[in-house]
Amino acid sequence: MVSINFTGKELLGGSVFDTNILEIAKSSGVFDERRTYKPLDIIVGEKELLERVENELATMTEGEKRIVKMLAKEAFGEREAELVRVVPLQNFLEQKINPFPGLVVRISNAVGKVQSVSSGRVRVDFNHPLAGREIEYHVELVKEIKDKKEIAEKIFEKYYSRVPGTKKELDGDKMVVTVSGDFLKNLEKVNDAIKGIAKDFGIELEFREEKSGKIDSAKPANEIEGEHAHSHEEHEHIHGPNCNHDHEGHDHSHKFVQDMSPGTLKGKPLEQRQKSLNQIAKDIVGEKKNTTKFDTFKDSASTIQRPKKKQ
Repeated sequence: MVSINFTGKELLGGSVFDTNILEIAKSSGVFDERRTYKPLDIIVGEKELLERVENELATMTEGEKRIVKMLAKEAFGEREAELVRVVPLQNFLEQKINPFPGLVVRISNAVGKVQSVSSGRVRVDFNHPLAGREIEYHVELVKEIKDKKEIAEKIFEKYYSRVPGTKKELDGDKMVVTVSGDFLKNLEKVNDAIKGIAKDFGIELEFREEKSGKIDSAKPANEIEGEHAHSHEEHEHIHGPNCNHDHEGHDHSHKFVQDMSPGTLKGKPLEQRQKSLNQIAKDIVGEKKNTTKFDTFKDSASTIQRPKKKQ
C-alpha cells in the first residue's frame, strides 16, 4: 500500500488529462471541484492505475519519481470501429433524456459519448476518450504505508467509509467493522474479498451486524460461498484502467498481488495474483439482469475510479 502523486499527459501536445495535484489541475484546466486533491492511496496490483504504471511503482522507493511512457495498446487501447454503435433515439426519450453531441451516457454496463443525433438515431462511441493515443504518466511514490494501524485505517476509508452507518474499532492487529443489517447481506462477498486483502497485510478483519442498537457477530467471511465481489453501486466509472465493462467480449480482467505485506513491496511478481475486486465486480454485474436504463454524467477522461458525489 502506497501513497502516490500522479499526472497523466497525452504525448502529442502534452495536455494533462488527469492529476491528483491541485496546482497542476488548476493550471491545466482539468480542475474538478468534486475531487479532493491529495496523495492517492492505492494497493499495488489492484489495478487502480494502468498496469504499466503499477509495475513501475512496485520497483520504486519512497521519494522516487518516474515518467512512464506508453503506446496506445499499453494504455487505453486502440480505437475499435465496432465500439461505435447506433442507438434508437426513442430509447433516450423513454428515459426522458434529450441526447446531444458530447453527452456522456452509461447504457446498461457500458460508458459512451454521443457523437451525433439525426433521423431518429443516436451515434454513440463506446471507445475510451483516450483510445488510440500515446500517453505518459509522471508518478511519485510519496510514501510506502507500513504501519498496520494506518493500513487498517486506509482499508476502512477505501472500502467502507461511504457505506451509511458503518463503524470501525481497532485493537492491535485486529479491526472490527460494524455494518448496518440493511447493508451487511449485500456486502457479504465484498467483505470476504476485503478480509483477504487485510490478511495479506497481517490484519485480522471481523464484521459485525448492528440491528436496532444491538450488535451481533456477522457470518464469518470464510463461510461465504462463491467468488468475492465488490459493489459498484456508489461509483462513477469511466472506462479506464480499472474498468469492468466487457465491451462485447473485451475482457478487462484484473488481479491483485498476493502476500503484499508491509516492507515487501519491491520485487513482487505481479503475475502471481488472485482475482481483484475490479474483476469480482464484473462477475457480479454479469449475474444481474440486463437493463436499458440510461445514466448521464459529466464528461471526463479520468483514469481513477472515484465515488460519485451526491448532489
